Amino acid sequence: MLPMPLSLVLSLCTVSLMGLSALRPAQGMKICIPTTALLPVLGSSELMMRMGGLSVPQIKTLHHYAQTITVTVFVDGDWSSGIVIHRQGSTYTVITNQHVVDFGKHFQVMTSDGRRYAARLRHHPGFKDNDLALLEFQSSTVSYPVATLASALSLSPGMPVFAAGFPISNDSRWSQARRQPPQPTFHFTSGQISLVSPKVLVGGYQLGYTNPVEKGMSGGPVLNRQGQVIGINGMHAYPLWGDPYIFADGSKPNPALHKVMERSSWAIPVERFLSLAPPHLRSQA
Repeated sequence: MLPMPLSLVLSLCTVSLMGLSALRPAQGMKICIPTTALLPVLGSSELMMRMGGLSVPQIKTLHHYAQTITVTVFVDGDWSSGIVIHRQGSTYTVITNQHVVDFGKHFQVMTSDGRRYAARLRHHPGFKDNDLALLEFQSSTVSYPVATLASALSLSPGMPVFAAGFPISNDSRWSQARRQPPQPTFHFTSGQISLVSPKVLVGGYQLGYTNPVEKGMSGGPVLNRQGQVIGINGMHAYPLWGDPYIFADGSKPNPALHKVMERSSWAIPVERFLSLAPPHLRSQA
């Protein structure tokens, strides 16, 4: 039986994070780390089974860390997700999907402490037709963690993975009666690798997994058990538009492979991103 999805909500801030003591803010800066406000009421053995065999403290550490590196990307009136992947001085770089920023004019990034920053879309010709985009924002007073990247293509089906982001659900719509704006809610889900495609799909996708990924989680991270980012979320299972399962060389998967693909969520593996990224970002590997 596949691991069931599990969503956790974070809302508080502290100045320490178990297992991430190596993080050190620069002088005159503070680092904001969320703490859990809600955990499911499950027995330890059941929780470990659903969360890839990790213990409760390990789950908390991974969950905390995932939220600190995952940002909400606001594009005009909509939102999606992104990953903080690089810092140089007070400039932070966020990776997200090209389809997230397409046709956008105004961009903002909201970090894990709830602060919003104006963001600039950085065009990179090297991404070509791959579903990747870069944003930059400035923070001179608060220091944020940067994601650690790791290989995805060496993973095998059945290995546990975790996906994070800010889904847009029906509950996210404006309440006409209360006139309340929607609020992004961080989701952290468990699952496992379902397929590493033998060839790259259109858009750069190659990593399939069972984690439920919803609209709004595009651009968010897929992480391994060690908390390293191995992919960038981008496609949910059973897409409502066309047939995205076409290889970059124009060929199509056989029917059996197509069935596995359509019931999987999909990410662009870190290796693909690094092979196309600007040189100063490749050092993140």
